[in-house]
Amino acid sequence: MGIKIFDLPPGGLKDGAVASFNGEESDKSVVDSLPLEKMSEPNKVIEKSVEVAATEITDDMTDEDIERIPVRGEIVVEQTSPEDPPQRKYVTYDKLDRIVSSDPEGTPEFTAATGVVGEMRAALKTMIGASMLRVELPEDVVEELNQYIDDEVIPADVSASEKLVGQIKSTDKSKQLVFDLNSEAGGSFKTVLDKLGKTFVSRGFGADVVVDTFEAWTVHSYTGDYNPLHNHGCHTMAGLSCILYLKVPECIQNAIPPAEHGESTDGFTYFNWGQATSIDIDMLRPVTEEYVKPEAGTMLIFPSWLKHAVMPFSGEGERRTFSANMNVFKMSEFDGMSEEQQIAKIEKFRG
Repeated sequence: MGIKIFDLPPGGLKDGAVASFNGEESDKSVVDSLPLEKMSEPNKVIEKSVEVAATEITDDMTDEDIERIPVRGEIVVEQTSPEDPPQRKYVTYDKLDRIVSSDPEGTPEFTAATGVVGEMRAALKTMIGASMLRVELPEDVVEELNQYIDDEVIPADVSASEKLVGQIKSTDKSKQLVFDLNSEAGGSFKTVLDKLGKTFVSRGFGADVVVDTFEAWTVHSYTGDYNPLHNHGCHTMAGLSCILYLKVPECIQNAIPPAEHGESTDGFTYFNWGQATSIDIDMLRPVTEEYVKPEAGTMLIFPSWLKHAVMPFSGEGERRTFSANMNVFKMSEFDGMSEEQQIAKIEKFRG
């Protein structure tokens, strides 16, 4: 069976709550589990991931139109013969289980179903008690950011260490540096972060907000450097933080995480949103911690209260990350305000 992953709403599945299908996560689980070597029959469906679709009924719709409304959808992986490669399709069905549409990978319909937007993939990952948005940035964007940091941030050498708890000092190159959001490049990236933060709150909590990224820094870690368990502070009641992995040493890339029956967590980011540990799963308690393996180009956006740490590693190379904090304002806070007043309020909370 394919693995179906759904994003739980805040607070879990209470009466009336709806879990939304996580196409990107489910799609990946399908691909990773394809039993290609066992394929022997033509036109065989190998794996499926189910998604619930919804259509608004309007007054101009006929009875036949209503009968043919898609009530469920599947991301189907098919193979027409043992020699042909698997093909993914997004298939919808009506209430009589008749096929309404079948859209292969690469079409706008398939893209909408799987959560892929242009070259940037975003998927909401929800844990018990905590939500996290994972964003995958294109390789060229990562390269541009690294080049900007090499050319501007590192030579400027403005330390951010006095405000941070990171123990980043094992070598002369170990640094925590201010990333200027007021520069041309910094301002452009701030715009992207503000939009992603707004997306996180909208998808995770159904709220319409204004997000303002007000501070950012880069962390340049080498063997022996680490970051103890901590959380971030924002100036609004609700706040967001992010981590973007920009460079990952080979020793961390080759590590096998505990979730894949490995034993190494060197250089991993550790998240904890409760009191339980990995041992508690044997006692049928929910696990409230997770180790995330860094991957260059992956950004994690999460509530600023979420505790996290960075494990030390031993090996050659730089572990480089970009981090930022974001204030979150409810749209209702700006009711009756002019544009100038709104800007003044946002700037006041930057500290």
